[in-house]
Amino acid sequence: MRFSLAVTTFFALGLTTQAWAATCLQEAGPEDSKTYVEHCIEVSPATNPPCNAENSCQMIWDEIARGCSMLGNDAPDFCEDYGS
Repeated sequence: MRFSLAVTTFFALGLTTQAWAATCLQEAGPEDSKTYVEHCIEVSPATNPPCNAENSCQMIWDEIARGCSMLGNDAPDFCEDYGS
């Protein structure tokens, strides 16, 4: 019984922690998050990319880095800012 309660508590805490994650808009503000979203849309090859200020900045940055690396030498100059 105690094990079951501990497991239930663990998963409940994990789900609520995820729900409290800051959006990029909250984390970086309107100007910077808008720039990240624009960069993401420009380089992402995904048909439904995570280029939305309601996602975390890290998710957006990861997608930018992925898209930039796929573009190689054709990547825009801003890709250097994201480690590409």
